[in-house]
Amino acid sequence: MTDSKFIIFSDSSKNIGGQELQALQQMRSLNHVGHQTLLLAKPGSAILERAKSQGLAVLEVPFRNAFHIPSLLKIWNIIKSKGPDAMICHGSHDALICALVGKLAKWFSSKSIPVLRVKTFQHGYPLSFAYNYLFSKTITPSQFLREKFLVNQSIHPQKIQVLYPGIDFSGLDNGVDALPPHVLTWLDAHPGEVISHGAILRGEKGHSVLLKALVQVKKFFPNVRYLIAGEGQDRPLLEAEILALNLQDNVLLTGILQKIAPLLKVSDVAVLPSLVEPLGMFQIEAQYLEVPTIASNIGGIPETLLDQKTALLVQSGDVEQWAEAIVWMLSNASAGKAMAREGKQYVKNKFSLEANTTGLLGLI
Repeated sequence: MTDSKFIIFSDSSKNIGGQELQALQQMRSLNHVGHQTLLLAKPGSAILERAKSQGLAVLEVPFRNAFHIPSLLKIWNIIKSKGPDAMICHGSHDALICALVGKLAKWFSSKSIPVLRVKTFQHGYPLSFAYNYLFSKTITPSQFLREKFLVNQSIHPQKIQVLYPGIDFSGLDNGVDALPPHVLTWLDAHPGEVISHGAILRGEKGHSVLLKALVQVKKFFPNVRYLIAGEGQDRPLLEAEILALNLQDNVLLTGILQKIAPLLKVSDVAVLPSLVEPLGMFQIEAQYLEVPTIASNIGGIPETLLDQKTALLVQSGDVEQWAEAIVWMLSNASAGKAMAREGKQYVKNKFSLEANTTGLLGLI
């Protein structure tokens, strides 16, 4: 490649989630097409260790706060020695430090380095200064989230750009992983239709809505099974609710699954009943694997499917509607499969790695 770029990624969080995994995927994709990337992350952080295991270039930076001088000086020395073409920031502390370094580079070396801020959430009223002046652009994963920023009419619209995530669909196709033994054992002991849901165990992901809906679904499908993949702070609450609703034989909390494809491949229906969701990934992967899918009509989710063409949208939090949609989908397997086949082509075009990489380079 004649126009190879050097791009720095940064993340000051200790944990790892969808945003961090997407950053690592972008680094791999950029490296694959001839660019060079480097990750700046906290020592011992989950994203740093995952990046090392994937053979990505990394550098430890403390990122103790948004004005940590040793971190700023370390990044400044990297800028002077390596001259990156852009910096893409994912955390709050690293974003502010990189923005300051970018300004210093422009003031003292006359080199303008685009500093892009990735935001997957927006709480409260957004202030315009950072988005207009600190960052070259802010990237959101959905139009829905972009509009949440632009409620502040002082923010320049061109400063907030949508970039849909890129998914390694080949990894879903080629996976030979099986479900963990404890999940397979439970499925063997509890035959019936399988509903799957992959999400962190937090209230906004809508697990409680599905549990209540499942009570009604059981009237039509007594052996229906609901597999919940993930971990989180609400696990004790969900365990208590499962007992209270007498769903012990219908629901399994699988814990974290390293690969989601094996779960989806044994599913009759995939669900994403979120109450809040900037975009969501589970429903995209489900459509790609041609699993009939039902999701909440909330946040950025409608941007990931076509209602009644590739999947079904249901009013968020409405237990009755969720129960009716699940019963319909389980009762009309051929129609659900037909929608799922349409969904595969839809998400392949919209959420491919190629589209994401091209879009990212276009923002630099």
